[in-house]
Amino acid sequence: MKLCGLVIGLLLLSHSAPATAADQSICVATSEITYHPNGKLKSCDLKNVYNEKGLSCNANNKISFFDDGRLSSCVLAKDFTIGIITCGNLGSIEFYSSGGLRSCTLTKDVARDGKSCIKGQPIHVFENGKLDSCTK
Repeated sequence: MKLCGLVIGLLLLSHSAPATAADQSICVATSEITYHPNGKLKSCDLKNVYNEKGLSCNANNKISFFDDGRLSSCVLAKDFTIGIITCGNLGSIEFYSSGGLRSCTLTKDVARDGKSCIKGQPIHVFENGKLDSCTK
C-alpha cells in the first residue's frame, strides 16, 4: 500500500507543466495582462484554447504562469488525468512550481490515501503527492 502511494506521488510530481513561457499573443488583447518582474507572462484571459502536453486550457478564462514560464493554473477545456486523478473540464486546475498537481475538480470518484473523494468536488494534494483534502 505504501509503495502504491509512493508511485502515485511520483506520477503527480513527474507531471511537467510547460518549460517555456507563453507570450502575450495567447491573451485577449483587452484583458488585463500581467507580467513577472523578469518580464515573463504572469496571467491573462486566454484568446483561444491553450494546449500543452495533453492539457487543454479553456478560452476566455484566466491562465497563470510561474516566473519560470511553467503553468500555474487555468480552467480546463477537457478532462485531464494525472495518475489516478481525473480533473474535469470547465474546472480549475492548479500546479505547484515543481509541476505537481495542487488542486482540481474531480470528474470521477477516486480513492486516495485511504479516503474516498467524490466526483464534482475539489481535491487538494500536498506537493509530495499525499492527499491534503477532498469531499468524502
